[in-house]
Amino acid sequence: MNISEGIRCCARSALVLTILVGYSRAQDTRPTTAAKKPNIVFILTDNLGYGELGVYGGGILRGAPTPRIDKLASEGTRLLNFNVEAQCTPSRSALMTGRFSIRSGTYAVPIGGGPDGLTLWEVTIAQLLSAQGYATGIWGKWHLGSTEERLPTNRGFDEW
Repeated sequence: MNISEGIRCCARSALVLTILVGYSRAQDTRPTTAAKKPNIVFILTDNLGYGELGVYGGGILRGAPTPRIDKLASEGTRLLNFNVEAQCTPSRSALMTGRFSIRSGTYAVPIGGGPDGLTLWEVTIAQLLSAQGYATGIWGKWHLGSTEERLPTNRGFDEW
């Protein structure tokens, strides 16, 4: 399964609200073990229990098989322990920056209409990946700022 097939199957599942994709923009596509950068597909879901997906013991046992997501998980690295905040925005902020959300000004879901979201000096994972030659995209819910300068395409993402 390639990345685009995985994204399509995940989007159809209605479970996935945000997908961060990074892939190398390198001109030379010949595989070399030392120089080849890995593709990165990060899937963040809201309100999904640990045992919902087949890869974590759910899937068909819970009445909703997830074979394509399970296949993606079997081909990469699975992170098995993540402590989240009570709301989605602080968790997203922490993942995007690697910092506690309170330090980035994202301790609650933004209401909008004012300067909300990540502080402008904060560096996101998308900015770091772009600097390393990756193309980046995010699909789904952002909730990390609603003014132009705080939108994903101004925070390091090529696509939104």
